[in-house]
Amino acid sequence: MYISREERDYLIRELEIELHAKLDGGRKNLIVPTCPYCGKTGGKFGVYVGKETGRKQLFMSHCFSCNHTTKDLNQLLDDIGRPDLKLVETASFDPIEIPEFFKLDEEEIDDTLAIVEMPEGWKRCFKNPYLRSRGFVYDDYDYFPVGTTRGLNFKFDDYVVFPIIDDGDIVGYVSRHTWSKDEIEEYNNRAKRNGKYQIRRYNNSIENDFVKLLYNYDSVIEDVTDTVIIVEGVFDVIALTRKLDLYENERVVVVATFGKKISDAQMYKLQDKGVKSVILGYDSDATDAINTAAAQLNDHFDVHIAKIESEGKDWDEMDFWDVYDCFAYNLKTPIEFKLNTINEKV
Repeated sequence: MYISREERDYLIRELEIELHAKLDGGRKNLIVPTCPYCGKTGGKFGVYVGKETGRKQLFMSHCFSCNHTTKDLNQLLDDIGRPDLKLVETASFDPIEIPEFFKLDEEEIDDTLAIVEMPEGWKRCFKNPYLRSRGFVYDDYDYFPVGTTRGLNFKFDDYVVFPIIDDGDIVGYVSRHTWSKDEIEEYNNRAKRNGKYQIRRYNNSIENDFVKLLYNYDSVIEDVTDTVIIVEGVFDVIALTRKLDLYENERVVVVATFGKKISDAQMYKLQDKGVKSVILGYDSDATDAINTAAAQLNDHFDVHIAKIESEGKDWDEMDFWDVYDCFAYNLKTPIEFKLNTINEKV
């Protein structure tokens, strides 16, 4: 059945109101907080409102808690008590596969997190010689909580510890040793020969899998933050926020995925807050990882890649003008970035 653009937009608005739904980041699905069939909460029920393809039909719906699927628009409208919205023709669809969004099973997008205790003795700090050497200013301490165990916990001696906060709860922490990579390797080589304890560069929490976490996630404001810059680590988030002066900018927020990969759970968390656009800012030496992540994100968001021209540098090491040039002149679409990397290899 043909549905005009005006009818489509009208139906989407009415379904948003009736079901208290909101569009996901890719604006392809209406996420409904409570399934009208089984009553399961947590956004398990969705209505597809994206472009029709061979596998995806407009206004089909599915709950991946009770697995109830509705392929008939008018049936859905009857079921939710809005027959007044029914169109003249019956939108009856042939058997089709469930859209990719609904194929994310509950385990893959499970964002349930345990609350984590910070290391014993941890206390927030507002000055630190190591962090000062990394360029920290007062606003960084104010916006990004960090602390040490003040010599009260030998497992975290010489570490700075950043809590990871989700919905106001501490769900993990990143702990970075204050020695340089070279200093740690030199010490560990000697320690190995002498049978002594070796130092880990990072000493992070283990209660929650990091593929379910995003650093600085609470700065993403639901239905306000439009664009998210995705980087690898904590120091990248803080450096970019400082250099682009994004401390109080609710429209653009920097988050970290703790490495050069993005998971379904992390993408879902961004979709859940209505993010529409992402800028991928992984290190320049990770072209394969960037291409892979961009392809994943491109199904759900408007994607650009910040191409870092300074070989071997990350955001923490770049000066303001290098960062400015990257975002002003070097944003690439996934196709442009992929073609550029192919040309550079030739």
